[in-house]
Amino acid sequence: MRCVCALLIFVCFSSWAGNAQSKETESKILALERLWGEAAQLRDIRALDSIFDDSMVYVHVDGRLMSKADVLSDTKSASAVEIVVESSVAHSYADVVIVTGLLHLRGMQSGKPYDQHGRYLDTWVLKDNHWVCVSSMTTPLRK
Repeated sequence: MRCVCALLIFVCFSSWAGNAQSKETESKILALERLWGEAAQLRDIRALDSIFDDSMVYVHVDGRLMSKADVLSDTKSASAVEIVVESSVAHSYADVVIVTGLLHLRGMQSGKPYDQHGRYLDTWVLKDNHWVCVSSMTTPLRK
């Protein structure tokens, strides 16, 4: 009987500890997502370079398939942009976190203003004790 009680306590504690760790990880990733938005607005290439994995694949809101180098180059040459994340949710699965959300983009492209809404999906992986984004995709939404 003692073994069963001890096992139940262990399973309950392990589940609680795992859930607390998941929430902590998800909060950390959402903070990195906010940093990403701020770095993109400020065109902080060094910050973005540390957030993105070298193998990152990005599907731009306009459908372009981009590498990490493409995203950094595009960010560096972009005119002023405002990025407002309207909502985001993170779900962790061991060493992977999936983030989904809604965003609003405003800026200038080729001398013309744009105002877009999109839904995004980002995939984060723990590599060498450092969280990095390995893929991202934004789909346009009509408002």
